[in-house]
Amino acid sequence: MKNKFSSINKATILTFAFIFLFNSCSQKQEPKIENIELPTKNHTWYYFENGNFYKTEKPQNSPEAINKPWTEATRISCASVDSDSNDSVPKGYAIVNTQGILVFEDKNIEYCKDYIFTNNTAENIVFFEGTPIFSVYKNSFFNTETTTNKSNPFLIQFNPQTKIFYPILNTQNLKTNGNVIDFIWNGTFWTCCIKSKQNEKIDFEYLTFQPKTNILSITPTNANDNIHISQTSVSDYRKIKTPISFAKAPDRIKNLLKTLPQNISFELKCYTAGSHSPRVFQKNVNNSATNQTLNANAIIAESWTAVLFQDGTLYLDGALYNKSILNKGNPLALRLPKLPAGYTYNEFVISGTSLYASWEETSFFKTGSFAVFTPHISTFPCATSIPS
Repeated sequence: MKNKFSSINKATILTFAFIFLFNSCSQKQEPKIENIELPTKNHTWYYFENGNFYKTEKPQNSPEAINKPWTEATRISCASVDSDSNDSVPKGYAIVNTQGILVFEDKNIEYCKDYIFTNNTAENIVFFEGTPIFSVYKNSFFNTETTTNKSNPFLIQFNPQTKIFYPILNTQNLKTNGNVIDFIWNGTFWTCCIKSKQNEKIDFEYLTFQPKTNILSITPTNANDNIHISQTSVSDYRKIKTPISFAKAPDRIKNLLKTLPQNISFELKCYTAGSHSPRVFQKNVNNSATNQTLNANAIIAESWTAVLFQDGTLYLDGALYNKSILNKGNPLALRLPKLPAGYTYNEFVISGTSLYASWEETSFFKTGSFAVFTPHISTFPCATSIPS
C-alpha cells in the first residue's frame, strides 16, 4: 500500500525573518515570506502504536494504522493546561482515547495508562484545583464490548502527584442505566447528556448535578449524599451546546486574531487554563474566503493566549513561563509544518517553552494515523500567515 504521507518531502515553516521569539521579532518592514526547512533539533514527531508512543524521524515513516471511528481509535481526544498556580512549570495534559493520559512538563513527556480506558471513549478534560477531570463511556453503536449496568464509569480524576486515576462518579450515582456521552461544566453545574439503549431502542435524557462538597473528595460510594441532581430538558442542553457569537469572545482572543481577514468563517473551541469546560465561539461570514468553516482550538492562560487553526497556523501572544513578553506585546503568527491533504492539526498545549500539537486524518472512520508535534517554540522564527 502506498504510504499516505508520501506527499510530504520536508517539514517546512513559513517565515519572513530569522528572529527568535525571545529576541522580540521587532522588524517593522514589510515581511518577505519564504519557505525554510525547520531544523530537526527544534521538533520531534511521535506516533501511537499498540498502546504506546514512539519517535519517528518523519511523519511518512510512521506505520499504517487500522482505521477506526474516532470514538474507538487511539487518538488525542482533548487537551488543555493547568493554571499558573505555583512556581513550577504549568503542565499540559492530553487525554489519549482508549489508553490513558499524556502529561507534558516543558520538554518532558510522561504517559500514564489505566484499565479504566479499556474499551471506553475518554474525553472532556476540565480542571478543579489543579487536578484534571475527564469522562469515559462506551459507544453503543461501535463498541462491541458494550454492556449496560448500573456501575458504568463516568467521571474520573487524575492525581498529578501519585499518577493514579480515581473514579468520582458512575452512572448509578446519577440514577441512570445509560452512558453519559457528554457533559458541560460551567464552573458550578455539570450538565449531562445520557444515552440509553434497550431492545434496539435509543433514548436520551438530560440532567444537571451540583456537588455539595469538594468534588475531588467524592467517590462512587459516597456520591449519593454529596451531589444534588435535577432533570433538565433537551432544549436547555442544546442551548448550552450552541456556539456563541465570536463577537462575545474574550477580548484576549479577539485581540489575538485582530489581523485575521474579516472574510474567514471559523469555529473556535476555547479553553481557560485550569478551569471549566471549553466554550465554543463561531464566526459565520457570507462569501467566506475559504469556502468553508475552519476549526481552531484556543487556550487562555494567565500570561499567554494561543490559537491553533486546523492548517497549523498558530497565533500567540503574552509571556511564556519564566520568559519575557513575546514580540513586545504584539501577536505572533507561526506556521507549523504543512500536513498532507485530508489531515489537520487539532488539540494542543504549551508547557514551559514547548508546544505539543496533535494531528490526524479528518475522516470520522479514519483516525488511525496520528502523531504529536513538539517544537521548542522559543526557537521559532516569526512568521506572518493566515489560515488556508
